[in-house]
Amino acid sequence: MSELKIGDVVEFQIEKLIKGGFVGKKDDVEFFLPKSLSGLKEDESVIGKNIKAKVKEFKENSVVVDRKAYLNEVREKINSLKDKIIPAKVTKVKSSGLVIDIDGISGFVPKDEIFYKKIDHKKYFDEGDEIEVILVDPERRVFSIKKALPNPWDEVKNLNLGDRVKVTVSHITDYGAFVDLGNGVEGFLHISEINWDGINDLTLGEEIEVEIVEINPEEEKLRVTRKNLLTKPAVEFAKKYNVGDIVEGVITKFINVGAFVEIDGISVLLPNKFVSYKKGEKAQDVFNIGDKLQFKVITISPDENKVIISRKDAIPNPYESFEKEHNIGDEVKGKVKYVTDFGMFIDLGDVEALVRKEDYENEYYIGDEFRGKIIEINGDRIKLAE
Repeated sequence: MSELKIGDVVEFQIEKLIKGGFVGKKDDVEFFLPKSLSGLKEDESVIGKNIKAKVKEFKENSVVVDRKAYLNEVREKINSLKDKIIPAKVTKVKSSGLVIDIDGISGFVPKDEIFYKKIDHKKYFDEGDEIEVILVDPERRVFSIKKALPNPWDEVKNLNLGDRVKVTVSHITDYGAFVDLGNGVEGFLHISEINWDGINDLTLGEEIEVEIVEINPEEEKLRVTRKNLLTKPAVEFAKKYNVGDIVEGVITKFINVGAFVEIDGISVLLPNKFVSYKKGEKAQDVFNIGDKLQFKVITISPDENKVIISRKDAIPNPYESFEKEHNIGDEVKGKVKYVTDFGMFIDLGDVEALVRKEDYENEYYIGDEFRGKIIEINGDRIKLAE
């Protein structure tokens, strides 16, 4: 205790509450922190808390300390650092940023205040590293490394919406990519703006040209597009094909509304309603990825970048063939495909038939075999009865 002096800063852990304050020990020295000098709530939640305080006076068996005086001194020191670039030491590297020490005062550098670029700071810093920082939030003791450096965003203030710039792909994510303008400024390229297919075909380090669609240097925000600089696939398609043409393509991807088909390197849409003559069939129910088939071009809209093709319009109509080969009263068999409130649909191979509830007596389930007679043939409407 003899080594301590009035005004020294001590650190200890609160061990218990007593009447009028808090008690803790360190190196066999007992410290008493009066409630009025603590700035703490007088409840059990503070037990185990490490605190710093200034020595106020010496008692026979303890040292009286003042935490408020310490906090006021820290506050004054912090405020004196405003607008200054100051040295600091990294004491802990966290995923959220860096814990730092400045002459015994702890502070924090959030990860967004470390680099101007999207970089994993944990790969660049270790405990004990010496850095330079600048104060950005005195109340929370938040500091910044990047604001102590020249601001690369000042160099892009002369750029405008619609400008085209050369960039390098610096980071790729599931939702797009970040591109570097070459001076540390990064822009965001959403996956929907990479190309007209919505597929991320970029590689790290690749140099590309993009167009600026949003720029705000004050908020460090830059969004770009590459798609707008590429020819629309529908424009290329229209150079080769016309509506009504029969073309060959490969199934490349299934989506909720149908499938994408690649024709001469161009991706076009096959909607589910153009997949089959059977009602309700979807592309993924009928085809496999990689299937090579013939299709009929239904729509070409270059301005809207829309090309629609049909599989069923590229093959003979099975209902017409069925009508030529069958007559009313013929007996046929198939499997139950759907069961509804008003009846059931029977899969007859290339076509489907309806059996209304009043036209059968037995109970059927999906997959059961059904034998019945044709009672109606009218285009794509075929009706059976048990």
